[in-house]
Amino acid sequence: MKTVVTLLLATALVQPAAAQTLPELTATPQEAASLFLRSVRAIRWSTAAQFTHPTTLARFHDLVSMMSRVDSTGAIRTYLTQTDEAAYESLSPGEVFDRALGTTIDDMPGLMHALFDRDDDVLGHVLEAADSAHVVYRTMARISGAVPEVKVMQMGRTDGGWRVLWSDELEVLEAALRGVPRGQRGPPR
Repeated sequence: MKTVVTLLLATALVQPAAAQTLPELTATPQEAASLFLRSVRAIRWSTAAQFTHPTTLARFHDLVSMMSRVDSTGAIRTYLTQTDEAAYESLSPGEVFDRALGTTIDDMPGLMHALFDRDDDVLGHVLEAADSAHVVYRTMARISGAVPEVKVMQMGRTDGGWRVLWSDELEVLEAALRGVPRGQRGPPR
């Protein structure tokens, strides 16, 4: 029950205030990183995509496209995006990110639990250049004996504010997505 309440609270926290625009919400690397982490913890991939850099969304789109091309049956594309080939072509990189991660994580309850049953604290950021920064954050799993880990997230500035270029969370999600073909079975013989 506590986990359900935590998930509901996290989901409520991700909802942007009506008075603020996305560029206002992501005016600093720290704000963007915090919103990204909160949306990942809430398992809200469409929201997480809003705080993810376009280059990174394109990387996930390219991965799903490559996985789909090597599967002549279309089963992987259908599984990951719930589309046929024509409909897939009309999806934006953000939509592919949302659908593919949603499906992948739904079928991996252990990973889903590890993603949302943690506490994250954004500690600060270091500017590398006018358009790039590193955000330092601490994360700790909500399990007995857990130790906090300090991590670094790469950020990039866009015309619409700061966005996540890469993080440990994205690394884990990409690895999970790459493992999908191994878990899929071909059509019955």
